[in-house]
Amino acid sequence: MAMTKPTLDPARVARVSTALDDQGADAEHSLCVACANVAQVSGAGVVLIMHGRALGTVCCSDEIAETVEDVQFTLGEGPCIDAFDTRRPVFIPDLAAADVVRWAGFREGALAAGIRAAFGFPILVGPVCIGALNLYRDRAGDLSDEQIADAEVLAHVAGRIVMGWQSVAGAGSLARQLEQVPANRAVVHQATGMISVQASVSVDDAVALLRAYAFATNRAAHDVAADVVDRALRFG
Repeated sequence: MAMTKPTLDPARVARVSTALDDQGADAEHSLCVACANVAQVSGAGVVLIMHGRALGTVCCSDEIAETVEDVQFTLGEGPCIDAFDTRRPVFIPDLAAADVVRWAGFREGALAAGIRAAFGFPILVGPVCIGALNLYRDRAGDLSDEQIADAEVLAHVAGRIVMGWQSVAGAGSLARQLEQVPANRAVVHQATGMISVQASVSVDDAVALLRAYAFATNRAAHDVAADVVDRALRFG
């Protein structure tokens, strides 16, 4: 689905760019902390997505945000997936509300982690969506118009920061700041192939089995995948 690119106020872009510019030694973590601070929310995460599947988390502002991002990856559902698919912001101001019927698993995991509201913003680089910026709050409530405008600019600037990291990497190599992204998920892809063979199912069904087991045992998909690769767990 196409998205009409929001008109970004140059002054707001300059202000947000300055806020995100101080990356320090831990550039990825600093990026997400700054996103949370600028948007005035409890936490933030940046996720890269390709072909509709999360490649991995670039950064999280804190441990709670990291937990919620793991829930999204494990279940394959949540604001970042929807924001990527629709190319539009996703707003869930109260995850505990009775009329919120989507993402049953994600809602349960996010609420258990102490998150009451979740918002996803697509990260667009030209016509291409490369992922999503996720914002979390520990209390229910809508974002203000100012917060939404800042979040759209944050997603815009974060995308260019990520592309900037990669632009200075050597040919055929990955930027230092992004090295953990594929490594973080490589074991999941390896485990998926093993489960497909063990259970005689398609790769898509193997992904579903892995996610279902991780959710049922309240573990991260990465940890379950590591057990499969280490042959400590087998799907017969």
